[in-house]
Amino acid sequence: MSVSPEVATVVLADPHPVVREGLPLLLHEDTLRVVGTAGTLAVAADVVRRLDPDVVLAAGQLPDGDAGGLTALLLRQGARAAVLFYVSTSEAEAVQEALRAGAAGVVSTSRPVAQVARALRAVAAGRTFFHEGDWYEAPLTPAAQRSVQRTDGLSEAERRILALVAAGSGTDEIAVALGVSSHTVRTHVRNLMRKLDAQSRAHAVAIAMREGAMDG
Repeated sequence: MSVSPEVATVVLADPHPVVREGLPLLLHEDTLRVVGTAGTLAVAADVVRRLDPDVVLAAGQLPDGDAGGLTALLLRQGARAAVLFYVSTSEAEAVQEALRAGAAGVVSTSRPVAQVARALRAVAAGRTFFHEGDWYEAPLTPAAQRSVQRTDGLSEAERRILALVAAGSGTDEIAVALGVSSHTVRTHVRNLMRKLDAQSRAHAVAIAMREGAMDG
């Protein structure tokens, strides 16, 4: 794929399929492009070796390791990509681990995608991104601002179900986890998709991620 030199290329390493499918849709902009995704450390290392991206956005935990392990492996491979930890814990808790591993920054999964994009652009430009104050007040994109009211309309049950969908759970698994019927889960999913004006479950999760409405 031909990419303009002005565009920062990104590989996303995350264990959840819905995140790998949804997040690139939101990061597709003039200055960022997700060129590859991976669900494990081993696959991520191979994808980075083949695609030579500017940045790797790495989930804190992967099935066969963690973001620190991936960073160390990429360094041993001689990869030029900077690594940005994408953590479900607070940024402050992950900073020391990221620094020890040689990562370029930390950003939380609870942040709006507009702010994640800002972190990616900073790291791609050769800067570090460790201090929440540097970006916490970053303005949202117009699209993110327009969509804020969508997730505000979700019920607590719909939010819980959306979080489980984001974690990769299917209808029956969600039903068991919440102690409700599969029919009830499907009804909630239909309702939340209608409220979010989403075309699929992945699209619904992507909208919530963009607004910073997902639980960590």
